[in-house]
Amino acid sequence: MSPLQKIAMGLALLAAPSGFQIGDYVWDALPDPLGWLLILAGVRGLRGHLDVSTLVPLTWTAFAVSVVQWIPPVFERLLPADQVAEASIKWAFFLPQALFCLVLVRLIGTAGLEQEPPDRYVAGRFGVLLWAAGALILLPAIAFGTQNDDLVDPTLITIGLVPWVFIYYLFRVHRRTWLGGPGPFEVHPPRNDESRPPR
Repeated sequence: MSPLQKIAMGLALLAAPSGFQIGDYVWDALPDPLGWLLILAGVRGLRGHLDVSTLVPLTWTAFAVSVVQWIPPVFERLLPADQVAEASIKWAFFLPQALFCLVLVRLIGTAGLEQEPPDRYVAGRFGVLLWAAGALILLPAIAFGTQNDDLVDPTLITIGLVPWVFIYYLFRVHRRTWLGGPGPFEVHPPRNDESRPPR
């Protein structure tokens, strides 16, 4: 399994709905800490291909946060009664994951531009994902911080959709050797001026 496949599978464990009720609490059948351990294995596999010096501490931070979140009796003790304050706490716990995605997207997109010739497919797709990852960080703070009901639905849609788009593109580009993949199978044709027929 390539490094990006491991990261994508770990993120899928985080994003997949798998809650079940035991007593007064809803538990996660797919523990997020397991997802982060899989992600950590993928990040370590990227060493020598990308500068993961920022990603490693972010991954460990997100792992530690996920352990607290996975135990409902512990996590719910941290949540205040005030709805806005509760949303702020949940956003703070989500922040390490959002920052991880932001940093990884930027690293992959930048590395795509640095290839010779530049991998414009990767650079373009992950350039757009960089804006989406930024929205994951900013939208919840704006929507819940200002209590703007018009932004709540777009924020929830963004939080639900962006991780799956990110996972899709990680699988899409995982075979590239400069990302630690096995190569050489191409999942899409090259797109550059030389591949276009003459007019």
